Amino acid sequence: MSKPLKLIAQSDTDIAVISSLLQDCTMKIGDIAWVPGEHRFAFVGNRYQWEKKRLFRRPKGGRVRVAFHASGISNAQLYNIDMQDSETVLDLLNIEAEKTEADEGTADTAGYTLLLNFSGGAAIRLQTETIDAVATDLGESWEAIARPAHD
Repeated sequence: MSKPLKLIAQSDTDIAVISSLLQDCTMKIGDIAWVPGEHRFAFVGNRYQWEKKRLFRRPKGGRVRVAFHASGISNAQLYNIDMQDSETVLDLLNIEAEKTEADEGTADTAGYTLLLNFSGGAAIRLQTETIDAVATDLGESWEAIARPAHD
């Protein structure tokens, strides 16, 4: 039994670390939630365990359920994602954090844009004043069907 991973992100550098560990995380669209009234965004998926050394008996590596949660989200925009298609599986490529500046003459404030990029051109863009996110493993890992590969 390995110790579950729990990472907290409060900066763009922290998001980069979480992004590297969530690369190739798969999730159903139905396991993604944006709750505007609570300023929360979350998903549950199957994370490939890039940090584990490949053992001879598990050459394909392992996967584990993971929960990702971000607080303080003021806006979420979906690109090429139909929330009604709850069974479609998305493959997370990375999460980018970009600092944004306040626009003069508008109500917009400085903050960050978190961009979740998925294979096939799908993306989720989150707006927040501060970075406040957590990624936590849920339960035991299992052998992956195959090790993720990229062209």
